[in-house]
Formats: sequence, C-alpha cells, structure tokens
Amino acid sequence: MVSEAEIERLRLEADTIMTRYQTVEAALIEARNEDGDHWEDEQLSLQLDSPQGDTLSVTLDLHADPATNAEQRYERAKDLEAELEQQRKIVGQLAPLPADPVGYLICYHLDTVEGNYPRSMAGHLDAERTHIEELCAEMLQAGLLERIESGTVKQRRVKAKKADEVRQHHTYYRLSREGDHLLQFLADREGQLNVLRHLPDGQRLIRRLARGGPDYARMTADELEMDFEYVRHLYRALRRVGLVTEYEGSTIKASERKLKPKAETHRKHTYYVTTDRAESLLRELDSE
Repeated sequence: MVSEAEIERLRLEADTIMTRYQTVEAALIEARNEDGDHWEDEQLSLQLDSPQGDTLSVTLDLHADPATNAEQRYERAKDLEAELEQQRKIVGQLAPLPADPVGYLICYHLDTVEGNYPRSMAGHLDAERTHIEELCAEMLQAGLLERIESGTVKQRRVKAKKADEVRQHHTYYRLSREGDHLLQFLADREGQLNVLRHLPDGQRLIRRLARGGPDYARMTADELEMDFEYVRHLYRALRRVGLVTEYEGSTIKASERKLKPKAETHRKHTYYVTTDRAESLLRELDSE
C-alpha cells in the first residue's frame, strides 16, 4: 500500500542529495576509485544531513551522478503520488478487498454457499489452495470474512456440501456483514466504476473487448503476455460483477471481431464481450 510517508521520504532524500551535492559527488568519486563491498551491489550508503538538520542514511547508485540519484527519487515519488491518488478514488467499501480477481470470486462463492473452507473453494473456483488460503486470511483481517464456529456445520448453513450436516474438520469461512455490504456495493454503478479502478488489468481487458469485440482467455493472455490462469479468473470476476458477459452466438462474424478478422469464427472457447454498463463506465472514466 502506498503511503504519504514513503513519498515524503523519497523527496526528502532527493532534496538532501541536491543540497549536499558536492559532498555526495566527492563520496561517489572516492568510492569508484576504491575496492570494497559497495561493488557487490554497485550502491553506496552515505550519511547526510538533511536541510532540516536531521541525519539521513541514503543509498546511492554508484554509477550515477548526484543529480541523477536525486531525479530517480523525484520520479519515483511522482509515480507513487499518482498511485496514491488512484487509491483515494476507490470508495472505502472496496479498498479492503484484495486487488485480485480470485478475491472477488471468493466473495461471490461464499455468498452462494454461505460457508466453505479453502480446499473446497479451490476446487469450486479452479484456483490454487495456497492462494485461496492467503486471500481468506487477508480478507478475514480486513473484516470481509468471518470464521464459522467450531463443531457441526448444518447443511442449511453450508450449501457447498451435500450431507445433512458436516463434521467440521477444516476452517470454514463465510461473508461478514461488511462482506455482504461490499457485494451490494458491487451491484451498483458506483461500485462497478470502482472495480475498473481497483483492477487495472480488468480495465485493460474491458477496453480491449470494447475496441476489438469478442475474445477468449487464452488469446487475451497470449497477446497481452499475461498469465493464462490470472486472465481466466479476471474474466470470471468481471462477469460476476456485470462488466462482461459470455458471447451467446455459435459463430462470430468478422464485423463483430476486429481483434482477429476473418469471415466468421466458430466458437470453440468461452468468448466474452463487454456489457452496456461497462462501455458507459469507460466513457465516464475517460471524461474524468
């Protein structure tokens, strides 16, 4: 998570380097002409007095001059500031959710079954068990999930199981009240708009579909050089949110599919297209 403190630290280091320009330059020249551990990572650690009089420990690029070392920090601070501004645009209800499509899918799955454990969720969602466990722990800490009490879990409470009751040998999770509210938020226009901010790759996929027509996960992953499993889960999450939908026709006409033009394409994969809501939200983002 980007913080203002990190941005301020980078700018303070840059200001200090420029204020102590001659000291930094002399230290770099001396280090370049001496043997030492600094050649292992080609960096030089230096203690400098900041303009406010505090002592800072600064790590310098051994091959760059003081101005370049400072500029690298200014540029990094600028990038982080833009990222922080983007985070602030995300409405508070969505911010606790991991920016991971599988996190979205866990919420929708638990909303359907009312309770489940990571190994079972991994099977339902076709995801790695360890990844599910990590996300559940993160979402539990964020207050989006809660653990189901130990003991016997009744069938009416856990629909993922077939038996009338399930002896609980695993850690079961369900949506908390905050998790329920989050799904309600995702059903609204404002929530869906923030999904496009929260999942930058999701916005990238939707823009691709809006521009080029129907596409499927494998082709998207190959052409954008992204991980196939990640893209597959991303499409599924966007579908649950209501930003994409599955293409229903048996063949795709050339006029519909601009990404790979040919007379017509017989469907052998699950193709996705944008919803009207998604295209409306893209126009809204472009006008900001």
